[in-house]
Amino acid sequence: MRDKLELSRISCLIAEDNPHMRAILRSVLSGFGIRSLYEAADGAEALELVVDRRPDIVLCDWAMNLFGGNEFLHVLRGDHDPVVSTTPVLVVTAHANRKTILEAIGIGIHGFVAKPIAPAILYRHINEILDRQEIHGRSRGIVEPGQQRNTRRFDASGVPPMAVSGAVDNALALL
Repeated sequence: MRDKLELSRISCLIAEDNPHMRAILRSVLSGFGIRSLYEAADGAEALELVVDRRPDIVLCDWAMNLFGGNEFLHVLRGDHDPVVSTTPVLVVTAHANRKTILEAIGIGIHGFVAKPIAPAILYRHINEILDRQEIHGRSRGIVEPGQQRNTRRFDASGVPPMAVSGAVDNALALL
């Protein structure tokens, strides 16, 4: 991993329904050097921006009014465009319980940060996500042990199965 990530050329979408939290994230990300910031107040608006602007990473709240992070991820990961469907998503939410984390991993996230955010932790997660993408290529989320990179198995619900119980713990360790 690089010592210091150069983020001035990175574009980021903030999908957050709380305007105050969007302002905090915008300020923190600007402090990291990110100059291309886009904002969405819900998952539907975020999907439009991902398709139109193609950000390098999305910071997404899980519980947004009308169209939340869960719905956003399901539609994003199901998109036919390989760039859109593999857009890195870092969930930033106050709903940091095991059930939510496992659901998010199952749909396809690249990281999870609990609110209130600590800028150093957010920076580390962004750095790790972009490093993994640079090394391993784009993916539809954290790859579980025993699965090939860029290949996800889905059942009828659209949620990939956990290979073994240890896969859950290994995926959580990445977060």
